[in-house]
Amino acid sequence: MSPLIILATAADQPDITPSDRLYAEALRRLGAEVRGAPWNGPSSTFEGADAVVLRSTWGYYREAHAFHDWTEAMAARTRLFNPIALVRWNLRKDYLDKLAAAGVRVPNSRLVPPTTEAIAAVFRDHEWRRAVIKPTTGASGYCVNLVAADEISATVARLPDEVRAGGVIVQEFLPEIGDGELSLVYFDGTFSHAVRKRPPAGEFRVNSRFGATRTSETPSANIVALGASALRALPQLPLYARIDGVVRDGALIVLEVEVLEPALFMEFAPTSAKRFADATLRQL
Repeated sequence: MSPLIILATAADQPDITPSDRLYAEALRRLGAEVRGAPWNGPSSTFEGADAVVLRSTWGYYREAHAFHDWTEAMAARTRLFNPIALVRWNLRKDYLDKLAAAGVRVPNSRLVPPTTEAIAAVFRDHEWRRAVIKPTTGASGYCVNLVAADEISATVARLPDEVRAGGVIVQEFLPEIGDGELSLVYFDGTFSHAVRKRPPAGEFRVNSRFGATRTSETPSANIVALGASALRALPQLPLYARIDGVVRDGALIVLEVEVLEPALFMEFAPTSAKRFADATLRQL
């Protein structure tokens, strides 16, 4: 009997993305039945699923509590990928502290309450003139800002309620981002492909809505190995993962470990879709 695999999307963008369509087609060629369904749509659309793969559940951070409850419910009734332990781990960016404790090189970061006093104290402690301020739960560059010391109060005043509820990360600014952020994609712990996302002039955010460009990249074996070592710091090996970082003096500084709903850029490496499909069915 063919397994039913549902790719979770979102109600405001319910269609499977072009990249994930390559994955869906590869799964179908291997005998699986595949369809997409929004996580915040009717729960009945997930009935009978042999597996639910979190893919384009973008915007979940605006409904963080509802998304948490939904993923827990899915994990109780079917196979959830990535598994619920990884979802819990990845929902808040305080995982950077856990990576650092495991020896992974990450930017200097501190999670603090969203107040002018708390953020200003981090600036003073590190003698920063500017730093990146971002939500502890978020994606797609949402409420991510490069802030000068004299702009902290105005930035705090603009924070939406959902960001205030979870606190913020104050993080050192890495100038290497001007050369682009490297995204390393792994399936079942094995490196698949990489993409470089370059911000436009005057911008540091590399999300598509800020006008970043994307190109295929062939990273060095050392960088690939450093990305893989970051995965070993996770609670368990993910089915799929994207390691985002910049390179300084030949070493990888990890900005994000994405095991929740990252774009996987399979259109830049078409054979990667089969690698993802093979790994999925092996785990099933």
